[in-house]
Parts: sequence; C-alpha cells; structure tokens
Amino acid sequence: MTILNSLSIFATDALNASPRAIYKLKVDGTDISSFLNNRLIRMTIENKRGLESDSLSLELSDHDGLLDLPSKNAVIDVWIGWEATGLVYKGRYIVNEIEHAGAPDVISIRATSADMKKSLKQKKERSFDNITLQDIVQTIAFENELKVSVHEQLATRKIVHLDQNESNANLLTRLADEHDAIATIKNGTLLFMPKGQSQTISGQELPTFLIQRSYGDSHRYSCTDGGEEITAVRAFYYDDKMAKKLEVLVGDESNQNIKELRHIHRDKDTATFAARAKLNNLKRTSETLSYSLALGNPELIPEMTFLFDGLKAQIDEVFWLGTTIIDNLDSSGGYTTDIQLELFFPDADDVSELFEDQFVSEKDKKWTGVVVYYQDGNKAVKLTKGDQANPKHFTYLYVTKAAAQQRLDQEYALLDLETGKFRAHNALEEKPYTGLKVQYTIGKKLAPRYWTTLGDQSNPKVINRVYQSKKAAEKRLKSELPRLNARKDMLEQVKQDQDN
Repeated sequence: MTILNSLSIFATDALNASPRAIYKLKVDGTDISSFLNNRLIRMTIENKRGLESDSLSLELSDHDGLLDLPSKNAVIDVWIGWEATGLVYKGRYIVNEIEHAGAPDVISIRATSADMKKSLKQKKERSFDNITLQDIVQTIAFENELKVSVHEQLATRKIVHLDQNESNANLLTRLADEHDAIATIKNGTLLFMPKGQSQTISGQELPTFLIQRSYGDSHRYSCTDGGEEITAVRAFYYDDKMAKKLEVLVGDESNQNIKELRHIHRDKDTATFAARAKLNNLKRTSETLSYSLALGNPELIPEMTFLFDGLKAQIDEVFWLGTTIIDNLDSSGGYTTDIQLELFFPDADDVSELFEDQFVSEKDKKWTGVVVYYQDGNKAVKLTKGDQANPKHFTYLYVTKAAAQQRLDQEYALLDLETGKFRAHNALEEKPYTGLKVQYTIGKKLAPRYWTTLGDQSNPKVINRVYQSKKAAEKRLKSELPRLNARKDMLEQVKQDQDN
C-alpha cells in the first residue's frame, strides 16, 4: 500500500467513523492531559517551512482558579490525533508568552519550536572567503551544537566572499533566499535543502495526499498574473576589476515586464542565484490555494505534495505543495487542519541566463537600423526604424505592439549612426524557444514523472507544472501553441532578412 493510499484511507475512515479528537500534553516531562480535559478551550499548532518558528498556542479555562501559570521557558511536548487512529507527535515547544485574563478567567500560552536555539539569534560580525555553502552551514551548526545536513545539489556551491553583520538565523535565511532553498532545524539537525522539491534531505520523495472535495469545509483559490507576467528578473552586482555595476538577467524577456532586484550583490554568481530564486518564487506563487479539512490530519507536514479531486480542472490537474499546516483543536472536540499551498514544479533548468557581455560576439558589426517583433495570434509582426540595409534584429517577441514600439524607440535612440554601434543596450539577447515540454505523472503519484513535448526540442521552453495525467499536460502544451508558432514565424523572418 502506498503512502498516498494510506493517507487517503485515513481520511475516509475518519469520515465514516464517529470521530473523537484526542491529544496529549507534557510540560517538562509531566503528562498533564487528564488534568486539562475539561479546561482546553483551543489549541493551535502552526507548522511552517524554513526558519520561521513553528508555534503552539493554548487557551485554558481557569474558571476555578486552580491552574498554575507555567514558567517561561517551560518545555511542552504535544501529540494530537483521533481516537480511532491514535496520536501523532507534533513537536517540542518552549513557552515564551503567558497571559491571564478574565472574567471568565482564561490562561493563554504561546510557545515556539524548541529547535530554534537562542544562540542562533545573536548578532555576529565576520567574513567568509572562497568557501562552499556546505562549509558555511556546517560552521553555524557546529557553533550551535547542531547536527548538519546540506542537500548535495547545494553543498558545493561556491561563495567567493560573504560579510556577516547579523545573526546566524538571518544569515541562513538570506542564503536560503539567494539559493531558492529552505534552512530549517528539525530534531536537532540544521537542514539546508532546495525549496519546493517535496523531498527529505536524503532525496526521498515525501508522500502525496489526495484530497476529495467531500473532505473539506472550505477552500480559496487565487490566480494572479504577477508570476506569469513577470518572466524575467534582473539582478545587479559590483565587479571589482571593472570597477562598475553590472547586471544579470535570468528568464525570458518576452513582454518587457521585468522584476528588478534593488540590492547590489557581491558577485555575478550570487546575483544569478538570487535572480533565479526570485523568478522561481514568482512562478510558484502565481497560483495559490488554501484548504480546510473538516477532519484534521496530524500526518500532514509542509513540503508534502497534494492532489485535489472535485474542484475546478485548473486546480485538480496539477500537483500542489504544502507551505504551512495549521492544526486546530477546540473545546467541542473538533479537530480541523488548514493547509496553505502553492504550485509544485520540478527543478528544471528552464531559464536563460543573460549576461552583460551579449554583444561581444557582434563587436565588429555595423548596424544601420533596428527591428523589433510583436505577437499577433500565430504570427509575428515586424516593426522597423532607421535604414534597413543592415538592421539589428531584437528577437524578443513582445505580447503587444505598444511594448514592441517602446523597445524599438529605445534601441534606435542608442544607435550611433556614424559608427554603427550601440552606445549601450537596454536589454540582452536570448535564444528563442523552439518547442515546449512539460512533466506529468501516472496513477496520481509524484514519481515517476514523464515528459511530453511539442515542437523542436533543441531549445524548448519548460512549463513549470507537473500534471497528473498526460491528457492534461498535452492540453496545456496546445494552449501555448500560438505563441510558439509566432516565435517560429519571427525566426523565419529574421533568417530571410539576413539571407537577403
């Protein structure tokens, strides 16, 4: 039996039974569950990915004044579950906030994950030179008496120079953001692993949970054009040898809507990693989903993947990634789980890396004019300016005529007609996509995954989704066909002009 099936059966059994939620609490090693049976008003456990601390909130009735206030820094161990299926351990927390209010008298307790050591939050000033990510994370782990595990995909990445003027927790978060990774502490181990991979640190796939419409109380799906519209990210870095600020552009500048990172990075590699991480984040969060399970499931954790059945096709056809899991128990015996999700997509190298030296290979050319293209259905329409005896073709296919016209005017203004050279350039060249490809699975499991393709695969664009059927994947590729055809039409026009 697969984990997917067992999790689904768990939900089905809970729905068919007369469910009764159960829990266990230990404070500094002493089980106080029975004493709280008639006092628990609400318990909430919030489990997030990364170094954002997991948290525990308790509201307890003190109607008779017999409850003692716990001491700050008391350690609470928590289990929750259902009577029919048993308890599941949900972690260890340290009390950091206590409140007593009334009437009626209520004690509120807030605790955060015991894995987040205070020493991680202390400010440090130092520098690292010519070091790997593995070495930096290992140094921090050693200083805080933690074991360490860095995913092999990230471990050997080189850091030329890094200044630290912040806490180790902030530094780990900054490095994770730059490398599209997760830094977190679980069971005394500092983990540094790729974001959105739905894997354990050893590379094993986390289980996929199938949610039927009947399991839920409510859901909210949101689709914004921000992540899809922004197809490229520009990042800056300072080059000491050239003594000037340079740029890196990651992605496909097809619609002139570029996200620009304002921070100046320490070197080209760091800028590239940061731009790619930001672009990946924009893609993942272009569609989001929140879902409330009517009957909670204590087995769910962040970074698991989810499939849905019974919602809209756009939701049901793709895999989703859990980012935050919130378990809620209340005095009525109810237990629900709220899930916040973003799109899951594979770790595919689907972005072009465009650097500041793109025109070096054309340094001996003498240009007389400019050509820019925009999309009109399956065709590409040419806009020209200046003498067309030997024009520079900018092979970004813009989605509107207005955007193409703006680019045309910008580039022509930079063309020195006497020398035939561009004084500067506002954007950099890319190799246009020749085809499309996307991943799908069979049997509602995340692995194995298969590719389906459309068009010439010499330089295909990868659609960042994983579909749960080949039919759904092929449907998505066909929806992208007009733009692919327009790109081909553009390249044919460029070739004809150059041949002439």
